[in-house]
Amino acid sequence: MKVAKIVPLTVLALGILDSRSGRAAPAGKPGKPSLEDTAADVARLRAEVADQKQLIMQLMRIEQEHYDLLLRLIQGRATAADVPPATAAPVAPSVRDSHTGASAVGETKRPPRTGSLRGKISFPGGSFKDVYVYVENVKSPPAHGHKIEIAQRDKQFVPEVAVVQRGTTVVFPNYDSVFHNVFSPTAGHPFDLGSYRAGDVPKSVEMTATGVIDVFCNMHSHMHASVLVVPSALYARVASDGSFQLDGVPTGARKVVVWGPHSKPAEQTIDLGGGGAEVTFTLEVQSETAHNNKLGQPYGSYKD
Repeated sequence: MKVAKIVPLTVLALGILDSRSGRAAPAGKPGKPSLEDTAADVARLRAEVADQKQLIMQLMRIEQEHYDLLLRLIQGRATAADVPPATAAPVAPSVRDSHTGASAVGETKRPPRTGSLRGKISFPGGSFKDVYVYVENVKSPPAHGHKIEIAQRDKQFVPEVAVVQRGTTVVFPNYDSVFHNVFSPTAGHPFDLGSYRAGDVPKSVEMTATGVIDVFCNMHSHMHASVLVVPSALYARVASDGSFQLDGVPTGARKVVVWGPHSKPAEQTIDLGGGGAEVTFTLEVQSETAHNNKLGQPYGSYKD
């Protein structure tokens, strides 16, 4: 006769006691605790002990029933049809630490709800080349270790537009035989890499501030690159027809920004629900203006 496998539950009971015993003592407080705190801790401990006793009694009763059934099966006084379906062990109630607010047992953290953000952009007189949309008020940890390259080649920055997450390192190798001096006057993230040429060790900058970083060469006024530093991976390049879609955006009030190297930035705050949201933008053309050198002075007559 095939006997059903019955697993003792005392091990489970001991495991629950072990996992909960670590919650019995309240987190330490500086100084001498007050009488109110002590009384509250004692009351909480008594309630937890009562819950534990009740749980152990339930487990012991279920285990005894299992052993009684097993004995009857061995003695031929019961059949396999008498074996009830597997009984789920009692679930320990969730216990929330009174000091930290953390859940000890039985509570799982729900992932945040997300939705899709769709949109359409019109840009009269402009091109959608290198136009991007991103969510500004959702931040992720810095992308330390990520690197991209903006080369100095033929007295130009290649590429002239780059989008990176905060924390990314941008390397500026010089492939020209002439000297270049990469710098940025952008408020909040200025830098000056000094002069170097082909064969020298490339210099780099970690982009720690979000927003648009303008990059110039101190020797060649026509050299210009734009680095858009975004706070998370929630960004996308706008399609040639002006459409875009961002998936996995956390629900709530979200600030959406559209930027391009030849347009004025535009932004809107929308209420994103689980069913997603749609938004429209109209961009305005913005021509590039003259800039000074790294000393804040007009460019001179530097000769290559």
